[in-house]
Amino acid sequence: MGWVLVVMALVLGLPGAAMACDNAEFLRITEEQKKLAARNAWTGVERAYGNLIGTRCELQFEQHFLGAESARQLGKTWEQFERLTQAHALRPEPSVLDSLAAIEEAYGRVDIQGDPRRRPELTRPEMPFAPDERKGIEWAQTVMSETGSFYGMLPAGKYLVGPLEFTVVAGQPFEVIAVGNASKVGTNTASLLRYLAPVISIGPAFLGTPQTNRVTTLADGGHQFSPDGVFLSGFSAQVGAEAGFTYSEPALGVAATLGYRGGFGVDVFHGVNLWVAAVARPGNLRVALGPQYQVVAGRGTGVADWFDRGQDPTTDRNGDIRYAGLAWGPGVQGSVGYGLLDFDALQGVVELGGSWHSDGARSYFGFGLRVGIVPTVPRFEG
Repeated sequence: MGWVLVVMALVLGLPGAAMACDNAEFLRITEEQKKLAARNAWTGVERAYGNLIGTRCELQFEQHFLGAESARQLGKTWEQFERLTQAHALRPEPSVLDSLAAIEEAYGRVDIQGDPRRRPELTRPEMPFAPDERKGIEWAQTVMSETGSFYGMLPAGKYLVGPLEFTVVAGQPFEVIAVGNASKVGTNTASLLRYLAPVISIGPAFLGTPQTNRVTTLADGGHQFSPDGVFLSGFSAQVGAEAGFTYSEPALGVAATLGYRGGFGVDVFHGVNLWVAAVARPGNLRVALGPQYQVVAGRGTGVADWFDRGQDPTTDRNGDIRYAGLAWGPGVQGSVGYGLLDFDALQGVVELGGSWHSDGARSYFGFGLRVGIVPTVPRFEG
């Protein structure tokens, strides 16, 4: 089981793991950020700034300053203001202080709280002439259309959000504008489904069923066949679909899969299951849990030590008696996975899964490590 713990630590990130500054990656991304800025590739500069934060290294004046400039070019005024503030704390440049003062004189802070399913439309009757201010409004409109809410800065002036009119005053603290479901006028209704895509996975697995102490007697007075305890290695596979229904975080949905789990050795077991699970998708994590119904076909050698049909124990030892049969029943299955690769609408994942079911007389357990694809949760990267 040691290798399983190692995989879990690497994939899921145990507390305290990967907390140190990745200095080599920090230096690489810093150079990349400078080169992108020299080419005026501001979307790339913005992405590099986020990656620099991900290295867990302490950012310097230059990284914050370039991050502020990329935010300005994209219309993200609040992010520009925050990064300029961080840059000024490291090096009190007069030009940075002037930029902060200019933003305070022209922009106000707003917290527009809308509904992600009925996204209110943000409009301004008279658009400003200044290019940076126009970009700021356009960025806020993009965020509203994607998420239904906006937290940031807008140029001073009058606006409409859905049916509500409000005025932004320069230099004011955050003003909350609660839109909610006040009206369908001026809104974009989101689809009932946030996403819908296939789920496919495969990987090594283990299954087992301990010997039951429940003795079943047939009409002829003899005992029903019951295998001894079994533990087998093999593989499992699943195919199905997952649908997401919520626009809040974490994303919530439902998955339905048809699965197979096989174990091979002296004994051979084949299990087929139908699994319906509730799914939570916080970030790149995927957690699924729900009921299953499983049918198992097994054959092998060795029956329960209590099995007795009048056989001679010296010539027909219980450990040498062959058995074969079917078992079925309800149970539960769960998995925890982490997305490692993105393929547009699909995401490559590695996951640990486990299951249990009972046929009324004995329990059956399964667990294993799988890789596969699941739906990518569409998220607005603001």
